[in-house]
Amino acid sequence: MKKFVLVVLILVGGIGANVNASQPVCYSSHGGYCKYEGKVSKVYVNKHNQILMCFEQPIPLAEAEVAGYTISQGAAAIFKITENPDFAKMLYSTILAAKSQDRSVIIQMRGVTSGYLTIDRIWFGG
Repeated sequence: MKKFVLVVLILVGGIGANVNASQPVCYSSHGGYCKYEGKVSKVYVNKHNQILMCFEQPIPLAEAEVAGYTISQGAAAIFKITENPDFAKMLYSTILAAKSQDRSVIIQMRGVTSGYLTIDRIWFGG
């Protein structure tokens, strides 16, 4: 019976885990920007010198229009390393630290790169 209860608790916990997952929201104030508060789902760097950070829940494409942006990709935000290599190093290390510690980040996004919202800044959340 104890094993059954444990399995049920694990399954129920797993099913509800993403129900409260965060998705980015956008604002028209301050020139328009979007903000994400939550865990890092995935992060990777590609051969095009881009860092992509995936959200727990994708942003609906229409949400970006609130800030004046048209995007074609809502599952992640992006930063092009060649735009600012020093910031890119700090961004990537902060994202990795948050991911490895299962902690939240807050990122702000302004602009669009390759169809994704462009990361502008990051905070290490609680």
